[in-house]
Amino acid sequence: MKHFILAACLVPTLCMAQQVIPIPVDYEEPGVEETVTVRDGQNIISGVTKPSITVYLPSEQLNTGTAVILCSGGAMRFHSWTNDVERMAKFLNARGIAAIGLKYRLNNAKMNFPAGQMPPMPEMVDVTKFDKFPMANANPMPSVEGDAANMRAVDDARAAVRMVREHAAEWNIDPQKVGLLGFSAGGGVAVGEVICAQEGEMPNFLVTVYGPSFLDVKVPENAPDLLILTRAEHPNVAAGLLGLFLEWKKAGKNAELHMYGDGVGPFALADRIGTNTTDTWSQNLISWLEARKFIPQTSQYIQVEDGGTGPYKAVVDRSAETPDYTLYHPANLDYAVKKEGPLPLVLFANGGCSFTSKHFEKFLTEIASHGYVVAAVGSFDEMSLEEIQALGMTDTEYMVHAIDVMEKLNADPKSLFYQKVNLKQVAAMGQSCGGGQALSGSVDPRVTTTIALNSGYVRNKPPFPVEEPGSKRPAGGPAAGFAKKVSEGGLYGKEFGGTATQADLVKLHAPVAYLIGGPDDVAYEPSGQNYDLIQHVPVVRCNLNVGHMATYAQPHGGAFAEIALKWLNWQTKGKTEENKFFLDKAYQKAHYPDWTVQSKNWK
Repeated sequence: MKHFILAACLVPTLCMAQQVIPIPVDYEEPGVEETVTVRDGQNIISGVTKPSITVYLPSEQLNTGTAVILCSGGAMRFHSWTNDVERMAKFLNARGIAAIGLKYRLNNAKMNFPAGQMPPMPEMVDVTKFDKFPMANANPMPSVEGDAANMRAVDDARAAVRMVREHAAEWNIDPQKVGLLGFSAGGGVAVGEVICAQEGEMPNFLVTVYGPSFLDVKVPENAPDLLILTRAEHPNVAAGLLGLFLEWKKAGKNAELHMYGDGVGPFALADRIGTNTTDTWSQNLISWLEARKFIPQTSQYIQVEDGGTGPYKAVVDRSAETPDYTLYHPANLDYAVKKEGPLPLVLFANGGCSFTSKHFEKFLTEIASHGYVVAAVGSFDEMSLEEIQALGMTDTEYMVHAIDVMEKLNADPKSLFYQKVNLKQVAAMGQSCGGGQALSGSVDPRVTTTIALNSGYVRNKPPFPVEEPGSKRPAGGPAAGFAKKVSEGGLYGKEFGGTATQADLVKLHAPVAYLIGGPDDVAYEPSGQNYDLIQHVPVVRCNLNVGHMATYAQPHGGAFAEIALKWLNWQTKGKTEENKFFLDKAYQKAHYPDWTVQSKNWK
């Protein structure tokens, strides 16, 4: 079963306003009182003469550094605060985005309809009549009072952008990732802010959700990327927004328009996605922010269990940057790197030397949640035994090639992994056949430690033929020294039991750990023979009577994940307190009596 869950949902967050900050103004409308009305369970605010911003910050672990200033709708007569600010803030916070609710000043001129209701609209025109609004100005009710109120609201939005940047360090916001998002009338306010922005006031992106401009649109030279979300059947609004889109494009600026063909009523966060295409608008918003590099590309992330028990909730990443590998890493790499520095790289080769790590998802997610980037050979697909056999066995060069791939990405400023991987700490790890690959791959001088899981070199080559993996090779092709055929041998040998034997153990140059499933594990005797033969590098052999498939399918990878982490924390992060399990027999017996541990060659 596949679990397709956005990384944004990994950590439940409560949307709580941390600060309410007044916006200083030169003019406060006299004789007007701010009122909160509850309609259908929603807070509707009217009579606003004293603007402010309300700050909603994501958890530090999820924070992407991006901030969105929310301009709520309400026909410039009220604020739809619960839906457009509070619910949206919770949605954005869960995705690592700071939300800033802007309570801008309203048009408080006397009107002949109750507060909290929409005013009567002018003549309706469909989307084909966009030229009815020259300069994309679709202000539905131009008047002296209304135009003055519009400009006061725009001034409040300008102030909000300045204030967010002034507080950027305090709120852990990147001042180059501050955007405006407006609903309905709030969209008009957001567009007006961009048109009127002065130095330091231009947002880095602009999103309007069924909110056309209330001003003549003169696109600034430094106008930001624009996303428009609306419905074709939303009269006047759709026409005005089509005009807005064309003005942006005529100015040579980046703009994207989603003109949905179904759905009713104003946009709101859908309780469920799929009723109609309009309900997908929030997904389109997130995808757009990802594509414009304002937030990490998380749409392809998969969550396994609860993301692991470590300090960093981890995800499975089927990144287009690594087509031959599935990556397991903290959902918020920036946060993990901020706490620990660049993360050690763990190479993983699958049992059966297969092309999928799906059967080790819990184990590898748990490893990653403790601050590791795991590059597992192959895909994340659920495969039958027949499908695995049809693909053929991978070979050691796959695992070693992952170091080359991560070196390239670590040096690429455009990559998600730029300067986030510690390539001076590289662990080779694999299970069963993949454990043989981990041992073979450890010949590479860049590998600093090895974990052979339920594995060990045998004395002789196997009596059965070894099938080649066909076209399933690394994207860059075999590097110099790689074997093109099993019979050629090559620098690293091949899969477990292929061209490598116990005689090749002398090629190891760094500490090695064997984690074995006891006497019922097919690797029990070979691993013991390996342990006896290794004389030149530190080695441990740890046994738990759980059999060849160990505890990988247990929650969080079970006991094997716990011990593998102790080894990795010691060997790659220098946490020497973790060595008690491996070197202190009294400690091991007292705390882990079900394990038996052998160790030698330690100084």
